[in-house]
Amino acid sequence: MISHLLGLLRVVAASFKMQAKERATNQFFIGTLLITPIIFTLLSVGSYIYAGKTNFGLYAVIGAGMIGIWNANLWTSGRIIEGERRGGTLSMLIAAPTPFPVVLVGKSLSNAAASLISMAMTFATGLIVFRLPVDIANPFAFIVSLLLTLAAMTSFGLVLGSFFVLTRNAGAFIEVTNYPIFILSGLMFPLTILPLWLRPLSATLAPMWGNLALGTAAGLVAGNPWLIDLYLIGLSLVYLMIARPLFAKIEHRVRQDGSLEVF
Repeated sequence: MISHLLGLLRVVAASFKMQAKERATNQFFIGTLLITPIIFTLLSVGSYIYAGKTNFGLYAVIGAGMIGIWNANLWTSGRIIEGERRGGTLSMLIAAPTPFPVVLVGKSLSNAAASLISMAMTFATGLIVFRLPVDIANPFAFIVSLLLTLAAMTSFGLVLGSFFVLTRNAGAFIEVTNYPIFILSGLMFPLTILPLWLRPLSATLAPMWGNLALGTAAGLVAGNPWLIDLYLIGLSLVYLMIARPLFAKIEHRVRQDGSLEVF
């Protein structure tokens, strides 16, 4: 049992390292981490400041950082599957003794760790361009909430990744999914603007709870960040429980059809 677990951890570590090497030379991924966060920060923070709501500056920075993290995770999750398919290695990964989700976990964790750069870019933009005071009320809770948010987003990415295995154009699927999640998660503007019938959908999304946890830890929202962190942990487990049977069903289907390399 222990040796099996150690073997799985070695696979996760190897796929983490391989993904990091691949993304270090990928111009699209570099742009997602370095350029996109700056653009969203300029637009988001600028909208609040020039509207006279300077007290929402830090809220906008955190929201823009969450957009950068979500972008990095969503786009790269789609590109993982698409890249493996185009490289002709997806069928081998599916057929390998190691479960494919284990490999995807390592690659997704690598992207999640790299996405921290986008959060750093948004804070740097806020400091340099808008000279916003970065006053985090509870720095330790903020860091813990950020790490749990990354874990929850990675778990959510595994659910979406199961659909990317079947789709022949992951990029188009991502484009359709991206902005609705920005809106439903309150990353672009407060959730109170949304109609009441849409708000229950927001409660199922990791970015919304991550944004709330970070805002609470920063002292922008009243509440206890540790309680929200517990919800993030529970949500991550729910995502994983959903992803597991999805992958089992999809792997059975693609093995049966033998259509993994068909575009």
